[in-house]
Amino acid sequence: MTQVKRPLVATLVLFIAAITLDRVGVEAGADAISSHAYLIALAAVALPLALPSVRRSSAWILPAAAAGSLVGFSALVGEGVFEPGSIHPATTELAFVALAAWLGHQLATNLVGLEDLMASAAFGESPALDLEDPIAANEIHTEIARGRRHGRPIAVTVLTPTPEGIKAAIDNVTLEIDQAVRTRFLFGSLARTVAGQLRRSDVLFEHRPSGRLIVLSPETDQDGTELLVQRILTATAATGIETRAGTATFPDDGTGFETLVSHAEADIEQNLAPLLRAVQHGDSA
Repeated sequence: MTQVKRPLVATLVLFIAAITLDRVGVEAGADAISSHAYLIALAAVALPLALPSVRRSSAWILPAAAAGSLVGFSALVGEGVFEPGSIHPATTELAFVALAAWLGHQLATNLVGLEDLMASAAFGESPALDLEDPIAANEIHTEIARGRRHGRPIAVTVLTPTPEGIKAAIDNVTLEIDQAVRTRFLFGSLARTVAGQLRRSDVLFEHRPSGRLIVLSPETDQDGTELLVQRILTATAATGIETRAGTATFPDDGTGFETLVSHAEADIEQNLAPLLRAVQHGDSA
């Protein structure tokens, strides 16, 4: 909270100080800080809160842009920084907008950091890629294409906690939070447990609509997959979350990722609807 409180208080103090200077005047009397300087300063505070790209930029880019905007506007209207005999008021305006922009960037960055920290504390950071994300689709297509090109085995493992296992684990969670939050927390815990058993070459995906985890294991045949599954199930059992697994290998059980997933699902339950929606091309059986 301190990381957010400091830039927030500093921003408020800055604007109060600017208004005070405007009331008492700097050299030439009142209106030491022009209205367009206030507008630029407010925009510089709001932009990093609204735009992630601005927030991710260097902390000094926004102050420089704010100061440049002030200089450009003053040159356009012929006042402010470019008004004759206004060195001190111009310096005050430039310092005001630059400092407001820097504090706005710090405030936005710290707010996002606090949000991520709270989400991590509540849900746990999941190491699994979202199966329906384009990044996941790219990983899948790359590995399937490599397997086809070099004739190397690839294993796909689908994992799903049983309803009884989830219910028992939720009942044992002592945190006083909503059941949905606790369920998400447990899925994140399961993903971290599974990730701890994988090799560096393995890729872990999460299909969020179904709550299932899928492991893509390059250079892994059926025997290697069975050993991996044994390790995973032993580790997940130690967390108190009962888990089932189904496997399929390329090319014996299919030549496309969706086909391999469907085959692995058949080891868990029969007649399951396909899970995939993001990977629609380039991997048909």
